[in-house]
Amino acid sequence: SRRRWTAAITEMTDWCTIESDPGVFTELVEQMGVKGVQFEEVYSLDSGSMQALGEVHGLIFLFKWQQDLAQQDDRPTASGYEDHLFFAKQVITNACATQAILSVLLNSEKVELGEELSNFKGFTKEFDSETKGLAISNSDLVRTAHNSFAPPDPFMSDNKRVATKDDDLYHFIAYVPVAGKLYELDGLKPGPVLLGELPQGADWLEAVAPAIQARIERYSQSEIRFNLMAITASRADELRKQIASLAEGDAALAERRQQLAVEEQKLARWKAENVRRKHNYLPFLINLLKVLAEKQQLVPLIDAAKERQKQRAAAGGGAK
Repeated sequence: SRRRWTAAITEMTDWCTIESDPGVFTELVEQMGVKGVQFEEVYSLDSGSMQALGEVHGLIFLFKWQQDLAQQDDRPTASGYEDHLFFAKQVITNACATQAILSVLLNSEKVELGEELSNFKGFTKEFDSETKGLAISNSDLVRTAHNSFAPPDPFMSDNKRVATKDDDLYHFIAYVPVAGKLYELDGLKPGPVLLGELPQGADWLEAVAPAIQARIERYSQSEIRFNLMAITASRADELRKQIASLAEGDAALAERRQQLAVEEQKLARWKAENVRRKHNYLPFLINLLKVLAEKQQLVPLIDAAKERQKQRAAAGGGAK
């Protein structure tokens, strides 16, 4: 089962928390106008698993943020990157996932960004990292797409709650190959971290695996919850291109069509799940309770539930 992880670092603002999920992130970037990409969860860093992803524009990594470990990270940040790399400081709370995603999209020459995001990239090109972060926070396009995944909550308080030391805080960072270099982009740092040079023809996914593994090991003594996602070229689009290039009777044609059908089913499932995420079920639940009450079934159901709770408590399996 998927975990709903809060991608927040400080306090709640008008940017909602969203679920770390490939279907959510794929629809999120589509709403920004991006075409031809999707998100896939990565379960292994071995070469075979990474190669199976196809063309990968970048990786985003989710981990439980711990202040002491963050302060111990004394790696120097790069300089002289401004002419070829988009890096923005994180000035928005609750939006580090979206910022990490933008860190990949805006640094890829192969992603079709769409008119609005392309204009944003061009407009912010000469900005420093702090101003780039402010530009993201003021982008109606980005904020609207992000907040479209706000869960309907009629009981949400207008009071802003500040995160405490007891809260679990999760954070996203990005890994991208740009201009023959491999970078780690963390909006909480003053700048990008240069992980190394990429020789011409080198596989950047093989090069980045040790850096990700080292981060996991650094946190693994106190935390085992991590999530790695790849931003890839659309599998469905690639399969359609392959099918169009094959002649009827080709042995590979049936296999490609079957693969496309599976991929389209997955995309349709993602869309259905996103509709359910955004739907407000409260009116349905209220009407259900009314109907049960009218049929004099509500009180017996409540009493039966209470009795089952007592039985579980007596057996040692319920709350005391």
